[in-house]
Amino acid sequence: MEIQFRHIARAVIVHENKLLIARMKGAHAFLPGGGIELGEGAQNALRRELNEELGVACDIGRFLGVLETHRFDEQGTMHHEISHLFEVSSALLQSHTIPRSQEEHLAFQWIELETENIKQHNVLPPVLQDHLANLIHNPTCTWITTFSAPNHV
Repeated sequence: MEIQFRHIARAVIVHENKLLIARMKGAHAFLPGGGIELGEGAQNALRRELNEELGVACDIGRFLGVLETHRFDEQGTMHHEISHLFEVSSALLQSHTIPRSQEEHLAFQWIELETENIKQHNVLPPVLQDHLANLIHNPTCTWITTFSAPNHV
């Protein structure tokens, strides 16, 4: 079986109870951020990705948790991703202004930080939709996975 692996850093940016999401033009929505390169730390990768996507410097805040997902595509390839989720802020990212994308294939928008709204906008991956609204308010780190737990320890 072929497996594609991605190691990702993602930003949870909330301002006045609105969540900033990225949308691949004509396709799906997701949290801003991107791939962590070999030899690069998650926070440095997130700063780099947010600067590339939004053209702004951001403050990386609290580590919120890890999102571990997998899915199979039409060819039977497994896509395995591990995403580190961080609370992020910037004085230049406020919910009354839609950020201008620095990358042609992306658009950004603010949505209400409510589970039903997150589902309506189909913020991927789907397993994150039920947890996203609570991440900011949860004082402990969260681990979300699409893999089932092992039967033994």
